[in-house]
Amino acid sequence: MNQLTVVVFFACVAALLASPLEPKAAAAQASQDRLKAAHHKCQSNPATAVEESALKALTSGGPKPANYGAHALCMSKALGWQSEDGSVNTETIKARAENIFGPSPKLNEIVNECAQNQANAEETAVHLTRCYVKYAPRHNGHPPGHPH
Repeated sequence: MNQLTVVVFFACVAALLASPLEPKAAAAQASQDRLKAAHHKCQSNPATAVEESALKALTSGGPKPANYGAHALCMSKALGWQSEDGSVNTETIKARAENIFGPSPKLNEIVNECAQNQANAEETAVHLTRCYVKYAPRHNGHPPGHPH
């Protein structure tokens, strides 16, 4: 009987470990994976690459690197946030946000705040990036919109 109990226990643990992440967590992870792939693509092009140390400094309030707009635009296009002409893809942004956060009354407010065309394509990309940073899910348990 003890062997059967041990086998059942380990089968339950294995089933729990193999079960998929809850939908919001899986969507947030997929979003992070897309972001990393876009970053890698943009970093591999000298015209859009930004020194990693400059990006880290930027996240803690440092100055924007000279080619940050080009990098942000590359990222935004790779993620589908902007079309090739630089205009905002509002429906794509809304669909991806809804996948992460689920349907929410605040969702339209966030999309309206973030999906705004600016003076040019690079400024639009920088605006979208700031919004992403503001509302993106955090790995360390902090909710979106709060410092990490």
